Amino acid sequence: MGLSDEHLSLIRQVSEKRQSYYRLAYSLLSNEADALDAIAQMTLQIVEKIHTLRAAEAFPAWSRKILVNVCREFWRKNPKTLPLEEALTKENAGGLAIEDELIIRQFVSQLPEIHREVIYLRFYMDYEYKDIAILLEIPEGTVKSRLNRALDSLRQQMGGALDG
Repeated sequence: MGLSDEHLSLIRQVSEKRQSYYRLAYSLLSNEADALDAIAQMTLQIVEKIHTLRAAEAFPAWSRKILVNVCREFWRKNPKTLPLEEALTKENAGGLAIEDELIIRQFVSQLPEIHREVIYLRFYMDYEYKDIAILLEIPEGTVKSRLNRALDSLRQQMGGALDG
């Protein structure tokens, strides 16, 4: 089956917005190689499924959902923590000492997947609740409750260190 010009144009958007997709994948996977692999896998799935897309305007949200699902699959197959050397060379945009950032990421990596992904999307990618809800295809209230449970769990694990 050949791809229409419209479909080819949409697929080109992946390349044009590669940095945005990379930031999302990296924030969820915390590893450059895995993030690049996830983008490649997402691109393949987009090519295979582009004919199911009903409206071109939905492509950005649709493609991000595919990427999140690919990242979820990576988590299931390869649960791991952030490598130390990668963390030490990573730009620390949050203003925390690198040791604190590593400790927090270690605790976050131990959360269940549904809590880990809302933490990454909200605090590392700075998505709004409604955007996370759309991306994960869940109600906004569910996003908020998962985030609250995740933060409660982190507080318990860290002995109240997140209380502010």
